Amino acid sequence: MPSADLIIRGGTVVTSANASRISLVVKGGRLTSFGEDGLSAERVIDATGLHVLPGVIDAHVHLRDPGLTYKEDFSTGTEAAAAGGVTCVFDMPNNIPPTNDAASMDAKMNLAKSKAIVDFGLFGLLKPDGLKDIRGMASSGAIGFKCYMGETTGGNLPPKDEELVEQFAEVASLGMRVSVHAESNAIIGYLTKRLRSSGRTLPRAHYEARPSEAEEEALVRAMLYARVTACPLHIAHLSSQRGVELTEDAKRSGGNVTVETAPQYLLLDETRYADLGARMKINPSIKTRSDRAALWDAIDSNTVDMIVSDHSPHALAEKEKRDVFESPSGFPGLETLVPLMLTQVNLQRISLPKFVRISSFGPAKAWGVYPRKGAVEIGSDADFTIVDMKAKSRIDPSKFRSKAKWSPFDGAEVEGLPVYTISRGRVVMDHGEIDKTVRGEPVARESFSTA
Repeated sequence: MPSADLIIRGGTVVTSANASRISLVVKGGRLTSFGEDGLSAERVIDATGLHVLPGVIDAHVHLRDPGLTYKEDFSTGTEAAAAGGVTCVFDMPNNIPPTNDAASMDAKMNLAKSKAIVDFGLFGLLKPDGLKDIRGMASSGAIGFKCYMGETTGGNLPPKDEELVEQFAEVASLGMRVSVHAESNAIIGYLTKRLRSSGRTLPRAHYEARPSEAEEEALVRAMLYARVTACPLHIAHLSSQRGVELTEDAKRSGGNVTVETAPQYLLLDETRYADLGARMKINPSIKTRSDRAALWDAIDSNTVDMIVSDHSPHALAEKEKRDVFESPSGFPGLETLVPLMLTQVNLQRISLPKFVRISSFGPAKAWGVYPRKGAVEIGSDADFTIVDMKAKSRIDPSKFRSKAKWSPFDGAEVEGLPVYTISRGRVVMDHGEIDKTVRGEPVARESFSTA
Protein backbone atom coordinates (compact mmCIF):
# COMPACT_ATOMS: atom_id res chain seq x y z
CA MET A 1 0.00 0.00 0.00
CA PRO A 2 1.38 3.46 -0.88
CA SER A 3 2.66 5.39 2.11
CA ALA A 4 1.56 8.76 0.69
CA ASP A 5 -1.21 10.18 -1.47
CA LEU A 6 0.97 12.37 -3.65
CA ILE A 7 4.66 13.01 -4.23
CA ILE A 8 5.85 16.00 -6.24
CA ARG A 9 9.45 15.48 -7.29
CA GLY A 10 12.06 17.26 -9.36
CA GLY A 11 10.60 20.75 -9.22
CA THR A 12 11.99 23.98 -7.81
CA VAL A 13 9.95 24.84 -4.73
CA VAL A 14 9.62 28.62 -4.36
CA THR A 15 8.48 30.43 -1.22
CA SER A 16 8.39 34.12 -0.40
CA ALA A 17 11.92 33.76 1.01
CA ASN A 18 13.83 31.28 -1.13
CA ALA A 19 13.86 28.55 -3.77
CA SER A 20 15.16 24.99 -3.59
CA ARG A 21 14.85 21.68 -5.40
CA ILE A 22 13.18 19.24 -3.06
CA SER A 23 10.46 16.63 -3.17
CA LEU A 24 7.14 17.23 -1.42
CA VAL A 25 5.15 14.41 0.19
CA VAL A 26 1.40 14.75 0.78
CA LYS A 27 -0.99 12.62 2.81
CA GLY A 28 -4.49 13.42 4.06
CA GLY A 29 -4.51 16.79 2.31
CA ARG A 30 -1.45 18.10 4.19
CA LEU A 31 2.25 18.40 3.46
CA THR A 32 3.81 15.66 5.59
CA SER A 33 7.50 15.66 4.67
CA PHE A 34 10.25 16.97 2.45
CA GLY A 35 12.15 14.28 0.58
CA GLU A 36 10.75 10.93 -0.49
CA ASP A 37 13.34 8.39 0.69
CA GLY A 38 11.65 5.01 0.97
CA LEU A 39 8.18 6.42 0.29
CA SER A 40 5.65 5.54 -2.38
CA ALA A 41 2.48 7.34 -3.42
CA GLU A 42 -0.76 6.79 -5.25
CA ARG A 43 0.32 9.55 -7.63
CA VAL A 44 3.71 11.00 -8.47
CA ILE A 45 4.10 14.26 -10.37
CA ASP A 46 7.41 14.78 -12.12
CA ALA A 47 7.90 18.55 -11.87
CA THR A 48 11.35 18.60 -13.46
CA GLY A 49 11.84 21.98 -15.12
CA LEU A 50 8.80 23.41 -13.34
CA HIS A 51 8.37 25.71 -10.32
CA VAL A 52 6.21 24.63 -7.40
CA LEU A 53 4.59 27.60 -5.63
CA PRO A 54 2.36 27.75 -2.56
CA GLY A 55 -1.20 27.73 -3.86
CA VAL A 56 -2.27 31.10 -5.25
CA ILE A 57 -5.02 32.76 -3.19
CA ASP A 58 -7.23 35.22 -5.03
CA ALA A 59 -8.64 37.20 -2.12
CA HIS A 60 -11.04 39.33 -4.17
CA VAL A 61 -13.50 37.71 -6.56
CA HIS A 62 -17.17 38.15 -7.46
CA LEU A 63 -18.66 34.77 -8.37
CA ARG A 64 -22.19 36.27 -8.71
CA ASP A 65 -23.84 33.36 -6.91
CA PRO A 66 -26.67 33.68 -5.87
CA GLY A 67 -28.79 36.04 -7.90
CA LEU A 68 -26.74 36.79 -10.99
CA THR A 69 -25.77 33.32 -12.11
CA TYR A 70 -26.13 34.14 -15.81
CA LYS A 71 -22.85 36.03 -15.28
CA GLU A 72 -21.06 33.38 -13.15
CA ASP A 73 -21.69 30.84 -10.41
CA PHE A 74 -19.61 28.90 -7.90
CA SER A 75 -19.14 26.02 -10.37
CA THR A 76 -17.89 28.00 -13.35
CA GLY A 77 -16.09 30.56 -11.20
CA THR A 78 -14.05 28.00 -9.30
CA GLU A 79 -13.37 26.06 -12.51
CA ALA A 80 -11.94 29.33 -13.82
CA ALA A 81 -9.87 29.58 -10.65
CA ALA A 82 -8.48 26.08 -11.10
CA ALA A 83 -7.74 26.72 -14.77
CA GLY A 84 -5.87 29.87 -13.77
CA GLY A 85 -3.73 28.20 -11.10
CA VAL A 86 -5.74 29.57 -8.16
CA THR A 87 -6.27 27.16 -5.26
CA CYS A 88 -8.46 29.35 -3.03
CA VAL A 89 -10.84 32.27 -3.61
CA PHE A 90 -12.45 34.81 -1.29
CA ASP A 91 -15.84 35.86 -2.60
CA MET A 92 -17.36 39.32 -2.14
CA PRO A 93 -20.82 39.89 -0.60
CA ASN A 94 -22.57 42.10 -3.19
CA ASN A 95 -24.85 39.37 -4.45
CA ILE A 96 -28.63 39.29 -4.84
CA PRO A 97 -29.50 39.08 -2.02
CA PRO A 98 -26.38 40.55 -0.42
CA THR A 99 -24.50 38.49 2.14
CA ASN A 100 -25.27 40.79 5.06
CA ASP A 101 -26.59 38.67 7.93
CA ALA A 102 -26.22 35.17 9.39
CA ALA A 103 -29.02 33.68 7.31
CA SER A 104 -27.64 34.89 3.99
CA MET A 105 -24.12 33.84 5.04
CA ASP A 106 -25.36 30.34 5.91
CA ALA A 107 -27.25 30.06 2.62
CA LYS A 108 -24.27 31.19 0.56
CA MET A 109 -21.92 28.91 2.49
CA ASN A 110 -24.10 25.89 1.72
CA LEU A 111 -24.38 26.91 -1.93
CA ALA A 112 -20.61 27.23 -2.26
CA LYS A 113 -20.02 23.88 -0.57
CA SER A 114 -22.26 22.20 -3.13
CA LYS A 115 -20.56 23.74 -6.18
CA ALA A 116 -17.02 24.99 -5.55
CA ILE A 117 -14.08 22.84 -6.68
CA VAL A 118 -11.41 24.89 -4.88
CA ASP A 119 -11.40 26.18 -1.31
CA PHE A 120 -13.15 29.44 -0.56
CA GLY A 121 -13.81 32.16 1.98
CA LEU A 122 -16.84 34.45 2.12
CA PHE A 123 -17.01 38.11 3.10
CA GLY A 124 -19.90 39.61 5.04
CA LEU A 125 -21.28 43.02 4.09
CA LEU A 126 -21.31 46.05 6.38
CA LYS A 127 -24.62 47.84 5.76
CA PRO A 128 -26.76 50.63 7.22
CA ASP A 129 -28.23 49.54 10.57
CA GLY A 130 -26.05 46.43 10.35
CA LEU A 131 -24.27 46.43 13.72
CA LYS A 132 -26.57 43.69 15.06
CA ASP A 133 -25.65 41.31 12.21
CA ILE A 134 -21.86 41.33 12.42
CA ARG A 135 -21.40 38.69 15.11
CA GLY A 136 -23.85 36.35 13.41
CA MET A 137 -21.92 36.52 10.15
CA ALA A 138 -18.67 35.88 12.01
CA SER A 139 -20.19 32.84 13.72
CA SER A 140 -21.39 31.57 10.35
CA GLY A 141 -17.84 31.56 9.02
CA ALA A 142 -17.15 34.96 7.43
CA ILE A 143 -13.48 35.36 6.51
CA GLY A 144 -13.80 39.14 6.99
CA PHE A 145 -16.09 42.06 6.25
CA LYS A 146 -16.49 44.36 3.27
CA CYS A 147 -17.68 47.96 3.19
CA TYR A 148 -18.53 49.72 -0.07
CA MET A 149 -17.90 53.38 0.66
CA GLY A 150 -18.99 54.47 -2.81
CA GLU A 151 -21.50 53.34 -5.44
CA THR A 152 -20.60 50.11 -7.17
CA THR A 153 -22.14 46.90 -8.57
CA GLY A 154 -25.17 45.86 -6.54
CA GLY A 155 -26.04 49.35 -5.33
CA ASN A 156 -25.24 48.53 -1.69
CA LEU A 157 -25.34 51.73 0.34
CA PRO A 158 -22.56 52.33 2.87
CA PRO A 159 -23.36 52.78 6.56
CA LYS A 160 -23.54 56.35 7.78
CA ASP A 161 -20.25 57.59 9.21
CA GLU A 162 -21.33 57.20 12.83
CA GLU A 163 -22.56 53.67 12.07
CA LEU A 164 -19.33 52.82 10.30
CA VAL A 165 -17.28 53.77 13.36
CA GLU A 166 -19.43 51.52 15.53
CA GLN A 167 -19.19 48.67 13.05
CA PHE A 168 -15.41 48.99 12.78
CA ALA A 169 -15.24 48.75 16.57
CA GLU A 170 -17.42 45.64 16.56
CA VAL A 171 -15.27 43.93 13.93
CA ALA A 172 -12.15 44.83 15.91
CA SER A 173 -13.64 43.25 19.04
CA LEU A 174 -13.93 39.99 17.11
CA GLY A 175 -10.26 40.10 16.04
CA MET A 176 -11.25 40.41 12.40
CA ARG A 177 -10.49 42.75 9.50
CA VAL A 178 -12.59 45.11 7.36
CA SER A 179 -11.91 45.49 3.64
CA VAL A 180 -13.02 48.82 2.19
CA HIS A 181 -13.86 49.74 -1.36
CA ALA A 182 -12.52 53.25 -0.89
CA GLU A 183 -14.28 55.69 -3.21
CA SER A 184 -16.27 58.77 -2.26
CA ASN A 185 -19.97 58.66 -3.08
CA ALA A 186 -20.16 62.47 -2.94
CA ILE A 187 -17.33 63.04 -5.43
CA ILE A 188 -18.45 60.30 -7.80
CA GLY A 189 -22.06 61.45 -7.73
CA TYR A 190 -21.19 65.08 -8.39
CA LEU A 191 -18.81 64.35 -11.26
CA THR A 192 -21.07 61.76 -12.87
CA LYS A 193 -24.01 64.17 -12.89
CA ARG A 194 -21.88 66.94 -14.39
CA LEU A 195 -20.41 64.67 -17.10
CA ARG A 196 -23.78 63.24 -18.11
CA SER A 197 -25.45 66.63 -18.23
CA SER A 198 -22.76 67.82 -20.64
CA GLY A 199 -23.17 64.74 -22.85
CA ARG A 200 -19.86 63.13 -21.80
CA THR A 201 -20.79 59.45 -21.87
CA LEU A 202 -17.93 57.86 -23.84
CA PRO A 203 -15.78 55.27 -21.98
CA ARG A 204 -13.13 57.73 -20.78
CA ALA A 205 -15.83 59.56 -18.82
CA HIS A 206 -15.77 56.70 -16.33
CA TYR A 207 -12.18 57.61 -15.41
CA GLU A 208 -13.10 61.30 -15.22
CA ALA A 209 -15.98 60.52 -12.83
CA ARG A 210 -13.72 58.51 -10.50
CA PRO A 211 -10.45 60.45 -10.14
CA SER A 212 -7.81 59.75 -7.52
CA GLU A 213 -9.47 62.33 -5.24
CA ALA A 214 -12.45 59.97 -4.88
CA GLU A 215 -10.11 57.26 -3.60
CA GLU A 216 -8.19 59.70 -1.42
CA GLU A 217 -11.26 61.04 0.41
CA ALA A 218 -12.57 57.60 1.29
CA LEU A 219 -9.14 56.30 2.29
CA VAL A 220 -8.62 59.16 4.72
CA ARG A 221 -11.96 58.50 6.39
CA ALA A 222 -11.45 54.74 6.56
CA MET A 223 -7.95 55.06 7.98
CA LEU A 224 -9.05 57.54 10.64
CA TYR A 225 -12.01 55.36 11.68
CA ALA A 226 -9.72 52.33 11.81
CA ARG A 227 -7.23 54.21 13.96
CA VAL A 228 -9.89 55.42 16.42
CA THR A 229 -11.42 51.95 16.78
CA ALA A 230 -8.18 49.90 16.50
CA CYS A 231 -9.84 48.01 13.65
CA PRO A 232 -7.54 46.11 11.29
CA LEU A 233 -8.12 47.62 7.86
CA HIS A 234 -7.69 46.27 4.36
CA ILE A 235 -7.63 48.53 1.30
CA ALA A 236 -9.17 46.81 -1.69
CA HIS A 237 -7.89 47.34 -5.26
CA LEU A 238 -5.62 50.36 -4.63
CA SER A 239 -5.44 52.35 -7.85
CA SER A 240 -3.63 55.68 -7.34
CA GLN A 241 -0.34 57.27 -6.40
CA ARG A 242 -2.07 59.29 -3.68
CA GLY A 243 -3.52 56.07 -2.31
CA VAL A 244 -0.03 54.58 -2.14
CA GLU A 245 1.23 57.64 -0.23
CA LEU A 246 -1.61 57.45 2.29
CA THR A 247 -1.08 53.73 2.80
CA GLU A 248 2.64 54.20 3.33
CA ASP A 249 1.93 56.89 5.94
CA ALA A 250 -0.56 54.65 7.74
CA LYS A 251 1.87 51.74 7.86
CA ARG A 252 4.75 53.92 9.04
CA SER A 253 2.60 55.23 11.88
CA GLY A 254 1.92 51.69 13.08
CA GLY A 255 -1.51 51.18 11.61
CA ASN A 256 -2.70 47.62 11.07
CA VAL A 257 -3.33 48.21 7.38
CA THR A 258 -3.01 45.78 4.50
CA VAL A 259 -3.47 46.61 0.83
CA GLU A 260 -4.11 44.91 -2.48
CA THR A 261 -3.86 45.91 -6.09
CA ALA A 262 -4.65 44.09 -9.33
CA PRO A 263 -3.00 43.46 -12.71
CA GLN A 264 -5.25 45.97 -14.46
CA TYR A 265 -3.85 48.83 -12.36
CA LEU A 266 -0.29 47.67 -13.06
CA LEU A 267 -0.58 46.97 -16.79
CA LEU A 268 -3.22 49.37 -18.17
CA ASP A 269 -3.75 53.13 -17.94
CA GLU A 270 -6.39 55.66 -18.93
CA THR A 271 -5.00 56.03 -22.47
CA ARG A 272 -6.38 52.55 -23.25
CA TYR A 273 -10.02 53.70 -23.10
CA ALA A 274 -9.49 54.76 -26.71
CA ASP A 275 -9.12 51.18 -27.94
CA LEU A 276 -10.62 49.04 -25.16
CA GLY A 277 -13.64 51.20 -24.41
CA ALA A 278 -16.00 50.03 -21.67
CA ARG A 279 -14.32 46.61 -21.58
CA MET A 280 -11.77 48.15 -19.21
CA LYS A 281 -14.37 49.86 -17.04
CA ILE A 282 -13.88 48.75 -13.45
CA ASN A 283 -14.20 50.33 -10.02
CA PRO A 284 -12.02 52.07 -8.98
CA SER A 285 -11.17 53.41 -12.40
CA ILE A 286 -7.87 52.55 -14.08
CA LYS A 287 -5.78 55.69 -13.82
CA THR A 288 -2.62 57.28 -15.24
CA ARG A 289 0.86 56.03 -16.05
CA SER A 290 2.24 57.82 -13.00
CA ASP A 291 -0.33 56.05 -10.81
CA ARG A 292 0.68 52.76 -12.40
CA ALA A 293 4.37 53.45 -11.71
CA ALA A 294 3.61 54.29 -8.07
CA LEU A 295 1.83 50.96 -7.63
CA TRP A 296 4.84 49.06 -9.00
CA ASP A 297 7.04 50.97 -6.57
CA ALA A 298 4.65 49.99 -3.78
CA ILE A 299 5.08 46.33 -4.69
CA ASP A 300 8.86 46.75 -4.65
CA SER A 301 8.73 48.36 -1.19
CA ASN A 302 6.28 45.75 0.21
CA THR A 303 3.63 48.42 0.75
CA VAL A 304 1.33 46.25 -1.37
CA ASP A 305 0.59 43.04 0.52
CA MET A 306 -1.24 41.11 -2.17
CA ILE A 307 -2.24 40.89 -5.80
CA VAL A 308 -5.85 39.97 -6.65
CA SER A 309 -7.89 39.69 -9.83
CA ASP A 310 -11.10 41.45 -8.71
CA HIS A 311 -12.74 38.91 -11.03
CA SER A 312 -16.06 40.58 -11.81
CA PRO A 313 -17.70 38.95 -14.84
CA HIS A 314 -20.57 40.36 -16.87
CA ALA A 315 -22.26 39.40 -20.11
CA LEU A 316 -20.48 41.13 -22.98
CA ALA A 317 -23.72 42.65 -24.28
CA GLU A 318 -24.08 44.47 -20.96
CA LYS A 319 -20.62 45.95 -21.24
CA GLU A 320 -21.08 47.35 -24.73
CA LYS A 321 -23.71 49.98 -23.92
CA ARG A 322 -23.31 53.28 -25.79
CA ASP A 323 -23.47 55.21 -22.52
CA VAL A 324 -20.53 54.13 -20.35
CA PHE A 325 -22.48 54.97 -17.20
CA GLU A 326 -25.03 52.31 -18.15
CA SER A 327 -22.30 49.68 -18.62
CA PRO A 328 -21.58 47.61 -15.48
CA SER A 329 -18.12 47.82 -13.96
CA GLY A 330 -15.75 44.88 -13.97
CA PHE A 331 -14.32 42.11 -16.11
CA PRO A 332 -13.14 38.50 -15.67
CA GLY A 333 -9.67 37.99 -14.24
CA LEU A 334 -9.28 34.61 -12.56
CA GLU A 335 -7.74 33.00 -15.63
CA THR A 336 -5.41 35.88 -16.44
CA LEU A 337 -4.03 36.81 -12.99
CA VAL A 338 -1.24 34.21 -12.84
CA PRO A 339 -0.03 34.30 -16.47
CA LEU A 340 -0.04 38.12 -16.55
CA MET A 341 2.03 38.33 -13.38
CA LEU A 342 4.38 35.48 -14.32
CA THR A 343 5.04 37.39 -17.53
CA GLN A 344 6.18 40.29 -15.36
CA VAL A 345 8.51 37.88 -13.55
CA ASN A 346 10.00 36.84 -16.89
CA LEU A 347 10.37 40.51 -17.80
CA GLN A 348 12.28 40.90 -14.49
CA ARG A 349 9.79 43.43 -13.18
CA ILE A 350 9.40 41.35 -10.04
CA SER A 351 11.06 38.19 -8.73
CA LEU A 352 9.31 34.85 -8.38
CA PRO A 353 9.59 34.93 -4.54
CA LYS A 354 8.00 38.39 -4.65
CA PHE A 355 5.13 36.97 -6.70
CA VAL A 356 4.70 34.25 -4.06
CA ARG A 357 4.69 36.91 -1.36
CA ILE A 358 1.86 38.89 -2.96
CA SER A 359 -0.16 35.99 -4.39
CA SER A 360 -0.08 33.53 -1.49
CA PHE A 361 1.82 34.50 1.65
CA GLY A 362 0.37 38.03 1.81
CA PRO A 363 -3.34 37.18 1.55
CA ALA A 364 -2.96 34.21 3.91
CA LYS A 365 -1.34 36.41 6.57
CA ALA A 366 -3.77 39.29 6.19
CA TRP A 367 -6.90 37.14 6.42
CA GLY A 368 -5.71 34.92 9.25
CA VAL A 369 -5.32 31.60 7.43
CA TYR A 370 -1.51 31.34 7.56
CA PRO A 371 0.27 28.90 7.83
CA ARG A 372 -2.64 26.57 6.95
CA LYS A 373 -2.61 28.39 3.60
CA GLY A 374 0.11 30.43 1.91
CA ALA A 375 3.00 28.28 3.12
CA VAL A 376 5.08 25.24 2.18
CA GLU A 377 5.48 23.90 5.71
CA ILE A 378 4.94 20.55 7.38
CA GLY A 379 1.27 20.43 8.36
CA SER A 380 0.17 23.12 5.90
CA ASP A 381 -2.58 22.37 3.41
CA ALA A 382 -1.10 20.76 0.32
CA ASP A 383 -2.07 23.66 -1.94
CA PHE A 384 0.33 24.13 -4.85
CA THR A 385 0.37 26.07 -8.08
CA ILE A 386 2.89 24.40 -10.37
CA VAL A 387 4.00 26.63 -13.23
CA ASP A 388 6.05 26.38 -16.38
CA MET A 389 7.97 29.64 -16.55
CA LYS A 390 8.99 29.01 -20.17
CA ALA A 391 5.56 28.22 -21.58
CA LYS A 392 4.18 30.88 -23.91
CA SER A 393 0.66 31.59 -25.06
CA ARG A 394 -1.82 34.29 -26.01
CA ILE A 395 -4.78 35.05 -23.83
CA ASP A 396 -7.80 33.59 -25.58
CA PRO A 397 -11.06 34.35 -23.74
CA SER A 398 -13.00 31.93 -25.93
CA LYS A 399 -11.29 29.18 -23.92
CA PHE A 400 -12.13 30.62 -20.51
CA ARG A 401 -13.95 28.41 -18.03
CA SER A 402 -15.69 31.54 -16.81
CA LYS A 403 -19.06 32.36 -18.33
CA ALA A 404 -17.59 35.73 -19.34
CA LYS A 405 -15.59 34.83 -22.42
CA TRP A 406 -14.02 38.22 -23.05
CA SER A 407 -11.22 40.27 -21.52
CA PRO A 408 -9.43 43.59 -21.92
CA PHE A 409 -6.29 41.42 -22.15
CA ASP A 410 -7.62 39.50 -25.16
CA GLY A 411 -4.68 38.55 -27.39
CA ALA A 412 -1.96 39.57 -24.92
CA GLU A 413 1.21 37.49 -25.17
CA VAL A 414 2.10 35.79 -21.90
CA GLU A 415 5.09 33.76 -20.77
CA GLY A 416 4.69 31.61 -17.68
CA LEU A 417 1.62 29.38 -17.28
CA PRO A 418 0.07 27.22 -14.56
CA VAL A 419 0.20 23.53 -15.47
CA TYR A 420 -1.09 21.95 -12.23
CA THR A 421 -3.48 23.31 -9.62
CA ILE A 422 -3.44 21.22 -6.44
CA SER A 423 -5.90 21.87 -3.62
CA ARG A 424 -5.33 19.98 -0.36
CA GLY A 425 -3.42 17.32 -2.24
CA ARG A 426 -6.01 16.83 -4.96
CA VAL A 427 -5.06 17.64 -8.54
CA VAL A 428 -7.87 19.93 -9.64
CA MET A 429 -6.20 21.03 -12.88
CA ASP A 430 -3.68 19.05 -14.92
CA HIS A 431 -2.44 20.82 -18.08
CA GLY A 432 -5.80 22.47 -18.62
CA GLU A 433 -7.96 19.48 -17.75
CA ILE A 434 -10.30 20.17 -14.81
CA ASP A 435 -11.49 17.57 -12.30
CA LYS A 436 -15.05 18.72 -11.62
CA THR A 437 -15.64 15.97 -9.06
CA VAL A 438 -13.48 17.68 -6.43
CA ARG A 439 -15.26 19.78 -3.80
CA GLY A 440 -13.71 22.78 -2.14
CA GLU A 441 -14.11 23.56 1.53
CA PRO A 442 -14.64 26.81 3.43
CA VAL A 443 -11.46 28.28 4.85
CA ALA A 444 -11.54 28.93 8.58
CA ARG A 445 -9.51 31.70 10.18
CA GLU A 446 -7.00 29.88 12.35
CA SER A 447 -5.51 32.99 13.84
CA PHE A 448 -5.65 36.71 13.44
CA SER A 449 -2.48 38.19 12.02
CA THR A 450 -1.18 41.73 12.48
CA ALA A 451 0.45 41.56 9.05
